[in-house]
Amino acid sequence: MRKRATSFKHLWRRACLRLFGLAAAGLVAATPAFAADAASEQSMRAVLVYNFIKFTEWPTAAGDPQLRVCIASGDPAQIAALEALDERRVRGKPLEAVRFRRQADCDVIYVDSRQRWKEIAAQPAAGHILTVGGYVGFVADGGMIEIALQESGARFDINLQEAKRAGLRFYPQLLRLARRIVE
Repeated sequence: MRKRATSFKHLWRRACLRLFGLAAAGLVAATPAFAADAASEQSMRAVLVYNFIKFTEWPTAAGDPQLRVCIASGDPAQIAALEALDERRVRGKPLEAVRFRRQADCDVIYVDSRQRWKEIAAQPAAGHILTVGGYVGFVADGGMIEIALQESGARFDINLQEAKRAGLRFYPQLLRLARRIVE
């Protein structure tokens, strides 16, 4: 019986990965900026950020007309890939991708270097902000979701404690797909 439960769990995980991948593929195919270089690392990271937003629940906040994605990156290709998320909608709210200036302006922060993250994390916390990092060790440094691109595909780690501290809730589908969850 144990082998059967493990087999079902494995099949469920594979099905969820496929659904997550299909959602990512839909974004890549539908966004002109991604069409030119659909397989680039930067595009894949942007697709993942979009899906992380879709599978995250913020506390209800009346009056917030959009979700603002702040980009803390020096890579022009990464900036362009994330800016391509502009006007995409998540639960009826359009996304707006902007360069990072201060935490208070952000619902999501994407950061790609430890040095930049340390500068951001040193600022006083500004509320319910999803943090996504594109460098190794981001979760250990206090970020929420760390993207790891490997030959076998994209993987990610989640720092659940930091998400709870910020008042965010990740949908179970996202948690099941994580490579590692830190609590």
